[in-house]
Amino acid sequence: MTAAVAGRDVVVGRDTVAAMARAEVRYTARNPVLWAGAALSAVGTWYVSTDGTFTEGRSVTDGYGTWELAAAPLALAAFLVGNWAALRERPATTAEMFTSTPARRWDRTLGLLAAAGVPAILALVLMAAQWTAVVAQGGVRIGQGRWSSTVTPTPLELVGAPLAVACAFVAGVAMARVVRSRAIGSVLGFVGWAFLYVFFWIWFTAPFGVFAVSRSSVVTADLGRDPSTAELARWDGVDPPGAFAETYLAGSRDLGFHGLHLTYVLGLVVLLAGVALARSGPDRRTRAVLVAGLLLVVLGVAGQFLVHDGAGTWMGSL
Repeated sequence: MTAAVAGRDVVVGRDTVAAMARAEVRYTARNPVLWAGAALSAVGTWYVSTDGTFTEGRSVTDGYGTWELAAAPLALAAFLVGNWAALRERPATTAEMFTSTPARRWDRTLGLLAAAGVPAILALVLMAAQWTAVVAQGGVRIGQGRWSSTVTPTPLELVGAPLAVACAFVAGVAMARVVRSRAIGSVLGFVGWAFLYVFFWIWFTAPFGVFAVSRSSVVTADLGRDPSTAELARWDGVDPPGAFAETYLAGSRDLGFHGLHLTYVLGLVVLLAGVALARSGPDRRTRAVLVAGLLLVVLGVAGQFLVHDGAGTWMGSL
């Protein structure tokens, strides 16, 4: 066996990395934890698609605002599966079968990251089912009473949940490369998941909405106690003062803003993948992954704050 020259990257053939990726995809697709999460998300998707959450003119934050919330169990399962897969001591289905060109830990991590496509595809199927059910019922109703309107979800709004679920899987792999403890990784993952999904209402307000991993295309604003007629008409829907708020809360679907937000989430996925690769060993390609992820994150965040019309007004803190 030829020894690697110190300080140089060990070149592993593309066929080897592709074979490892296929093995990891099979491992992930057969994982019962992932399918348990998918089943719970399917139940949630069915429930919110049929109980009037999107069609009965509920609060702008409790209706359309929770468009991706049903994917929460799948996101947690994806994190756990990614974390545990990365912590397998000697995965017989991957590098150990390639004795002639031994794969490094960096290559094994790259193959594992490819498996993020499995939970992402499951999330896309769930969101497509939800989209079909809601469109069949006439669309999503935003606001209450005379300050309400109905909008039809667009294909762009199917992308957010798959990206968020893929981000959860990649975050699990990155966590395993930083903290080599299944117990600690699981606890930290659950806490992070709860902060992002269980306390979902936090991500409707400035400035947290810009940095959410999962959110709908609806942006909201507090219109105060006595908004003008023109101000009320400017929004897709408005919630009048009630038991939970003393002011008018307005909401509108903003697809441009949502597109910029998806750019940020994609950047977060790439950036976390770069962290996982960086912690897996030296390779000159890691820097390109980290730079690409960072640029997408900056572009997405800056765009939400500065570029898109109305973003500054919605954020309220500029």
